[in-house]
Amino acid sequence: MSDEAYENFDAVRDRTPVVGQRPALLVIDVVTAFLGEEGLSLAASLADRPLSCGPAGWLALPRVQALLEWARNRAFPVIYTVGDSGILGGALKNVVDDRPASRSAMSEIPDAITPLPGEAVIPKARASAFFGTPLTGLLIKQKVDSLIVVGCTTSGCVRATVVDGHSLGWPVVVAEDASFDRAKLSHDVSLFEMNAKYAQVLKVNDIIAA
Repeated sequence: MSDEAYENFDAVRDRTPVVGQRPALLVIDVVTAFLGEEGLSLAASLADRPLSCGPAGWLALPRVQALLEWARNRAFPVIYTVGDSGILGGALKNVVDDRPASRSAMSEIPDAITPLPGEAVIPKARASAFFGTPLTGLLIKQKVDSLIVVGCTTSGCVRATVVDGHSLGWPVVVAEDASFDRAKLSHDVSLFEMNAKYAQVLKVNDIIAA
């Protein structure tokens, strides 16, 4: 996406969040397999961990932390998803790396965003956080009326979760700077399309300020 097109998207979108009185924060797959090692370039990160997103993930991580603090201070539900390391490859076309260390990294949440006691961590085997998981029932049980989605990848599991959340009737907000992908093009196009069809795309500061 060109800079001009991205600026046009930024100019026309509504920055007033559509979330309700009890949103849930969904932290999608922010695990070490997708983050990789801090400080590496994307190429070096991919060579070390084939699923990693390199610098984009580490740039988004403090913004995920900010939204976690905001949600917890208001007693909003916080729900994490991780990859089901027992069937790595179910969410993808092929098994990417069958080493035990790589499989465990699919479910390893970094210390910076460790779940608190009582916060659900849901393993999933497909892209959407809703497919084959108890997420829908958990949201209903916790009387959630809207969703705020962060994590990775923007074009993959975030987008799939947003589409399913919208299809099930929840208003959805995507935090664009707390979501990340391997390529800026994939990230930007996915945000553009989600904002047009399924969700409202906002920056973290806009969500918190509202």
